[in-house]
Amino acid sequence: MIKNIKVAFVEPRYQINLGYEARVLKNFEIRKMYLVNPKCKFNGKNAIKYSKHAHDLIENAAILKDLNGVTRNSFVVGTTALWRKSRKYFDNVMTLPEFEEYIRGKSIENMTLLIGRDNTGLNSEELFQCNSIVFIPTSQRYPTLNISHALAILLYALTAQKPSSWPQEIGELYADSSDLRMIKSLFGASVDSNPYIRKKETVKKAFENMLVRANPTKKEINALTAAFSKKYKA
Repeated sequence: MIKNIKVAFVEPRYQINLGYEARVLKNFEIRKMYLVNPKCKFNGKNAIKYSKHAHDLIENAAILKDLNGVTRNSFVVGTTALWRKSRKYFDNVMTLPEFEEYIRGKSIENMTLLIGRDNTGLNSEELFQCNSIVFIPTSQRYPTLNISHALAILLYALTAQKPSSWPQEIGELYADSSDLRMIKSLFGASVDSNPYIRKKETVKKAFENMLVRANPTKKEINALTAAFSKKYKA
């Protein structure tokens, strides 16, 4: 279950696109628009014009200098059209159908969807901050979707994950966000205390990516807790 979804647009350049994107957010009841270092007058005439009845999202958009305001304590989902290139450097890249299957049954308190630049998308540093990187399979002849179209497809998939459609026992079986935070903290402390591990942040990120792909159960998290915690309670 995804309880809260934030959508952040990185360095948007075009007012018209912002207008269309605001309309999509309104379609899916996303009540806040986050703009990271916008490169245009975000609340300009064209942005308001093309947002139609979603102009309030444009007018009240949250303006951020960096990603920290939307990525902290959140499950971060990046987007890319260059999935072949991304898969060479990141091991958490998946198609949208794969991602839908992955989050099915998971309890996610806060999710942030990062939408890249109009012309170049997200850079490597930004993608590295993502728990998952998602692409929408399209024609190889013309693979790149308009941002607002891609956003609509993504939000439809994510908001369709409604708790009422899940068996209750599924939500109780799999680890939730608090379970994952706990085991990441324990693993991180274990890595930090090991003088033989040189690239500590790389090791911790690899473990985090593995957790994302594994979709562990609460029972599995408890087993790992026993390994990393001196004071373990069953």
